[in-house]
Amino acid sequence: MNSDLLILCATQFEMAGFLDAYPGRSHTHTRTGLGIISGRIHQKTYDLVITGPGVFNAAHALTVYLEKFSPALILQTGIAGAFKETGARIGDVALATSEHYIHTGVCTNTVINDPLPFDLIGADPLTGQGKYLFDPDRVDRLHEGLLKSLSDQVVSGGEVRLIKGGFITVSSITSSAEQAKDLYTAFTPVMEAMEGAASAHVAALYHIPMVEVRSASNFVGERDKSKWDLDLAIERLGMVCSLV
Repeated sequence: MNSDLLILCATQFEMAGFLDAYPGRSHTHTRTGLGIISGRIHQKTYDLVITGPGVFNAAHALTVYLEKFSPALILQTGIAGAFKETGARIGDVALATSEHYIHTGVCTNTVINDPLPFDLIGADPLTGQGKYLFDPDRVDRLHEGLLKSLSDQVVSGGEVRLIKGGFITVSSITSSAEQAKDLYTAFTPVMEAMEGAASAHVAALYHIPMVEVRSASNFVGERDKSKWDLDLAIERLGMVCSLV
């Protein structure tokens, strides 16, 4: 049976808040051990796939799933690092307008690569530089719906702020404020994570619509985990996933 919503997340730890509120009713496994948790959010059916971290795990997990099922919508989610320059705070939620796997392309003397001399998906030249645009109408509708829903929520830690903008996908975690500043100057992203562009690529191949929503657990480049707030980010993530 095809679900209304396929949720992709790197780790089950990140989905703890969501699963507390909407526990799965059944669990299945693929030949490679990939777990699929199935359940309901009110009247909507969902499948949750814990992909493992990084672009390779995300691409594998989504491909395996889509070879068997066709969900109405894919939600890539998880906690992430936010860029301070956006004015984001830890605990804020961000909705992606685009994804960019910044390691795609031909190396230059800057952090911005030149496009590959070929498209990674036929007739989509942006993929030659690792760029994936989400449907703006769908993103705008979701943004409006989340703003309204979040304004009605009573939450700990104050108001849940919602930000909209481009995300970047990396395979090398940014480890300093200087690197974070360079990335923001080059790409003006809202958040950095490790799976989104891979999922966007596979979703495009299968012609399944996708959105991406993440909550900020830390600032990009901050490696001192005592300054992170995982509990707040996971709480906010669980709330938002139930509203998509």
